[in-house]
Amino acid sequence: MTNKVRKSSISQRIYFLLSLLLCLTFAIPSYAINAHPPWLQQSFDQVDILDKKDPKLALDFAQKLLAEKGDSMSDYDKTALYERLARYCTYLGEFTLGQEYIKQGFALKPDPASSIGISLKLSQASILDELGNSEQALNLYFEAEQLAKDSENSKMLADTYSYLANSYSLNHNDIEALKYFHQAYLLLEKLGDDLELAYLKAQMATSYSFINDDEKAISLATEVIQYFLANEYYFDALYAQSGLANDYLRMKDYQQAEIEFKKVIELTKKLGKSDSIYTAYIGLAKVYFHLEQNDKARYYYQLYESKRHQAPPPYTVIHDAIFVAQVELADENIDKVKQAISIAEQALTKFEQEKALSWYSSLYDLKSKLAKLENNYQAAYEYQSEYIRIKALYHNEERERVRSKYKVMFDTDQALLQNQLLERDKQLDKIALENAQNKQWLQNIIIIVAIIFVIILSAFIYRQVRTSKTLHKLANTDTLTELANRRFSFLYAEKMMSLAIREQEDFAIVVFDVDHFKQVNDKYGHAGGDIALKALAITASEYVRNKDILGRIGGEEFLLVLPNTSAKQATVIAERIRLAIANKVLTINEQQTNITASFGVAELSATRASFNQLFYDADIALYQAKEKGRNQVVVATS
Repeated sequence: MTNKVRKSSISQRIYFLLSLLLCLTFAIPSYAINAHPPWLQQSFDQVDILDKKDPKLALDFAQKLLAEKGDSMSDYDKTALYERLARYCTYLGEFTLGQEYIKQGFALKPDPASSIGISLKLSQASILDELGNSEQALNLYFEAEQLAKDSENSKMLADTYSYLANSYSLNHNDIEALKYFHQAYLLLEKLGDDLELAYLKAQMATSYSFINDDEKAISLATEVIQYFLANEYYFDALYAQSGLANDYLRMKDYQQAEIEFKKVIELTKKLGKSDSIYTAYIGLAKVYFHLEQNDKARYYYQLYESKRHQAPPPYTVIHDAIFVAQVELADENIDKVKQAISIAEQALTKFEQEKALSWYSSLYDLKSKLAKLENNYQAAYEYQSEYIRIKALYHNEERERVRSKYKVMFDTDQALLQNQLLERDKQLDKIALENAQNKQWLQNIIIIVAIIFVIILSAFIYRQVRTSKTLHKLANTDTLTELANRRFSFLYAEKMMSLAIREQEDFAIVVFDVDHFKQVNDKYGHAGGDIALKALAITASEYVRNKDILGRIGGEEFLLVLPNTSAKQATVIAERIRLAIANKVLTINEQQTNITASFGVAELSATRASFNQLFYDADIALYQAKEKGRNQVVVATS
């Protein structure tokens, strides 16, 4: 009887394990099951090589492949081909045809989280962007970003960040563009994709040019041109050369811009890319206009129009119309100026004014000069006033401050993020090893597979716990306020205080917390209290300098570390923060309210030779501020 029970129990276990393995087999993602037939994979490899040389060659080859073999392909294979066709059309500016391929690709219902599904979405968004539908495009980009993150697809996430950066650059938002370029660069560097890095650097060169970092722009553009030529990527070299010429044009180095645009013409003739020569013609037209050689400017603009075969997107229409208006205005051709302005205004209806400030400022400047030419001084004054207003919006101080912040991010953050990248590399290597082992385990006996599965699962859980602990130790940021946490704040303070003692420099700290914070929690709940703390963190951060650190060290308690700062200077800073917090109107649960904070200041002195003593004295000063009625700054006595 006992043996029968045991045999029955073993049978049930084996049946359970078989069922489990069957479920795991069907749970393997489709990308692991789907594979192109060898002949098609060879064709895809060939078309990918052609894409690196010239997207036009790749498009022709892919179209021929679709016409000859499309009927014999599976939906999976055909979707992969449509995705490539859409991508090449996007590169070449053939947007109508690209949209048709995208539509056909989505009709075959690819997995949205697959590389093919994400790439189709990116191509669709890129075309919408070029046609002026930036809001729809951004929504698609962010959907692609989430899909790439959910599927842990680093390559597609890097591509998405690159597309996002280009989108923001296209819409004159250099701040966001540089942020996403930075994120794409880190991912591509980790993946070791030199060609994609070269593409990215070429795009970044233009962004650096827009923020007036000319040295960086020229350096990056020159570097990628040399890379493309050395690897015989002549199509890419041609457009990188065009980008370099435009960088010099933006820098107002017109002589050098003329030289670089003529190099573009030489390259197009050498490579037989006459259909791309129009980019050099429009560049030379602008160069000669700025050199006040309007006859030459018109000549090259006419060449540009004759060589540009495709209907231009709204961005190009606006640029061209404004340029034509400028040329005709210089020669006082009033009717032609009005015609060009009308064309620009019609194209600008596709864009909200706040997203096209530079264009609107140019337009109002043109209108002002035209009105003056017609002796309509009242209209000229009004247009000039609007021009000045829009120009001020575009170049306000806050925009320039944040631009600078993101400009240096690429150069400064790499070293700080290197450890995180190495840790992620290790995790990816472990996952790849597990996948290889899983394929081998599926070929073994059921019992052995089950045992190995249990062992691997246990090891995986152990590694996850260990990794979680490691990441927790490395974390230096308070999750609620995104300020430094207590551990990092104290370590940084001790380090900077030791440096101040060694260098005999001033050093001060400010400790502050929210007055009557319990009342905030009681009235609005903990969620309301969190809102108040976040608002306080944002407000106080505006007064923190580069070497300062603002951290949250308790529930509602904060520490401000001020290297090379005296108690008098620290008091001024604390007073500014106090006033800013007190004057800040918060909206919590649809109600408006204010909070205040009390501050304690202490500076390094002979009696405060340790951080513990310094912090203690600042804390005592904080409590004195509380006792004196709150919402004030008290300096610790020497």
